[in-house]
Amino acid sequence: MMQYKLRPLMLLSGLFLIALVVRVAYLIELSQIPYFDIVLPVYDHFNFDQGALNFAAGDGLARSPNNSYSPLYKYFLGSLYYLFGRNFYVVYGIQFTLGALGAVLLFLIGKKLFDVRVGLLAFAGFAFFSTEIIYEGIILRAAFITFLAILSFYVLIRLRESPTPLMLVICALTLSLFFQSRPNTFLCLPFVIYYVHAYVFKSLSSREKTKGWGLFLIPLLLSFFPLLIQCYLVHGKFVFFDSSGPTAFLAGNFIDYPGVGFDSNLLIQFQKKYGMENLSPPSFILQQVMNDPVGFLRMIGRKMFFYFNDLEGASNLSIYLYLENSQILPFLFSHFSLFSALGLMGVVLAIQNREKIFLLYVFLACLILSVVLFHVVARFRVPSAPFLILFSAYAVGRACTWWGQRQFKFLTVFIVVFAVLFYGLRAPENRTKARYVDYCNWSYAYMLDEKRFDVEEAETYGIQCVQAERKISSAWGLTNVSLASIYKLYGSYLIQQKDEMAGQFLQDVFMINPFDSEIYRMYADFERGRNNMRSAIRYLQISSVANKNDATPLKTLIQFYYENETPPGRLLAALRSVLPMEKDPGIHQQVKNEILRLEGRLAEKNISPEKAQKYLAEGKWSLAAEEYVKLNAFNASNVDLLIEQGMVFENLNDKEKALGSYYDALRIDDNHIELNKNLGNYYESANNLVLTVLHWKRYLEIAPHGVESSFIRKRFQFYSQQLKMQKLKKQVSGLSKEQNQALYEIYRNMKVKLGV
Repeated sequence: MMQYKLRPLMLLSGLFLIALVVRVAYLIELSQIPYFDIVLPVYDHFNFDQGALNFAAGDGLARSPNNSYSPLYKYFLGSLYYLFGRNFYVVYGIQFTLGALGAVLLFLIGKKLFDVRVGLLAFAGFAFFSTEIIYEGIILRAAFITFLAILSFYVLIRLRESPTPLMLVICALTLSLFFQSRPNTFLCLPFVIYYVHAYVFKSLSSREKTKGWGLFLIPLLLSFFPLLIQCYLVHGKFVFFDSSGPTAFLAGNFIDYPGVGFDSNLLIQFQKKYGMENLSPPSFILQQVMNDPVGFLRMIGRKMFFYFNDLEGASNLSIYLYLENSQILPFLFSHFSLFSALGLMGVVLAIQNREKIFLLYVFLACLILSVVLFHVVARFRVPSAPFLILFSAYAVGRACTWWGQRQFKFLTVFIVVFAVLFYGLRAPENRTKARYVDYCNWSYAYMLDEKRFDVEEAETYGIQCVQAERKISSAWGLTNVSLASIYKLYGSYLIQQKDEMAGQFLQDVFMINPFDSEIYRMYADFERGRNNMRSAIRYLQISSVANKNDATPLKTLIQFYYENETPPGRLLAALRSVLPMEKDPGIHQQVKNEILRLEGRLAEKNISPEKAQKYLAEGKWSLAAEEYVKLNAFNASNVDLLIEQGMVFENLNDKEKALGSYYDALRIDDNHIELNKNLGNYYESANNLVLTVLHWKRYLEIAPHGVESSFIRKRFQFYSQQLKMQKLKKQVSGLSKEQNQALYEIYRNMKVKLGV
């Protein structure tokens, strides 16, 4: 007798350990990537993390930057933080343990509703479902809600066998946690009430039913009050657990909704287009139904299709990047369409065989509806997956029976239907699996923590970010800024190492973001280290064109001028440019005094331009050049004389000195329309697209609208697109741990812009 009792316990323990071992193996993998313990502020889990930290620190309301989500998970997480500190091994370990326990419960449910074979198949489906495992390793509610859904269902079927007072209270409290985890799960409540009435209390007397309803409903309703009070105190008004509902509802219920994903910008554009900005959710839906009932039904159809589809729609993050970074998960059940195809077949077969599983039908239907009523994204589908898996296990169980009974006709039909559904529900090729922001944020994560700092990985995902962004936009955007920042860091390292590779590397980086002044300034530092002072000065001048409000290149330029005994006119023009940008009162006064000193020195010189201009008119270029150089050594205000000097050097075929003259003229008047246009034209003829678009961008900012500016704008857009669409090659490779550490030391002192 003792041995008989031990066998079920040994089986359940074995199943639990199998599910847990897979999760522990993944936990070891997960601990090697930044997202193990880095929580970016752009993610929803940042709010859970901050709320949990505040609760652990004594804030009973567990407030966070965004309090719109139901707070139950914050209290769960905060309790762990309070007991164990912010230890992600503990957090994920407990969530993985709940996942393994959920797999065992699913075995018991399958065994109870059908048979042992279905139970084992359901266990295997859930235990090895990669999406579920991924969410167990993220501090989001998806896996937490999933476990509560399985536990609630298990307790409900056990309640039918044993409706004792204790079981009624336990069932009520379990359901309460499930409902409070995300309010859309309340869709199950009416059917749960019906189930308790029709199946649990069916054979009880009226008095026993009254007592039973009291033991069930009173704990259920009373247990809502703590979180309802918390929501009222946090929001200052009544909130039914989660204030994000209306926004989430609207974002997935407009006629142009593609059927999957979450993009609030699409909703805003739709509302503006049709004048629906301030409508309440009921009015918003009603107006659409009245205006275009067929379009609205099509939108619902798209959502249904994408609910069952293999595509794991991203909203906050993409699980595909987790799959990409795992050696284990791709070999597990990574296709939702496997369960949706088999699950749909299981539902049909169960109905055909008149299986008495009312509760399973309604749980699956309600949890599907809880997704489709809002918007379809990966993590919303996870709580419904166990119930699809149960029907999938039932379908496979029936196929096994046909095989055993040699009913090959039924088995053939089964295989064909499955193949059609599985193929039909594959992820559409034109749908994005990982958005550019997912790659950008993944890149960012590799730069935030010293322990996981890895410039190679940051660059890999930064490139993917840019390439993904190109597919949806041709404009210069933050993705280029992010990748350029990674390259600025590596460029700084190469310059400090006096590595000759820095020159070519920075030349390549110019094409990533031609409007980043710091990249040009870094190249100036590189050229200065090689004693190429003329080139260093040129790139400091270009840096100022890229960002006329950046004082750093000007200050460095002035330092160069003093070190190289630059003529006073050139120095004075630079000092006048930097003076308005100097914030330090002491330095501001010093610069002002120096300007006054130089102005006094220049006032002593009274050189006439007539001789230089005479030689210019006569085409005596060498003589003209000699006169203009003497003249402009003391010229800090006359742009025309510097342009004339540049023209002389052009005729002498000395392009470097000509450019020097033109950039000196820009130092005096950076809003010179013709000069910026002509410099852009010059670089276009030299096939230097980077500096072409840089100068034309400046020209287009200051030029009046007209035929000429419209023509240049078209060319500017064409060359910008050419630059943006150039194939990005990997620049950083083979870094050692020591090199990454050296890069991190530089990074800590750099002001870089990363992520989206």
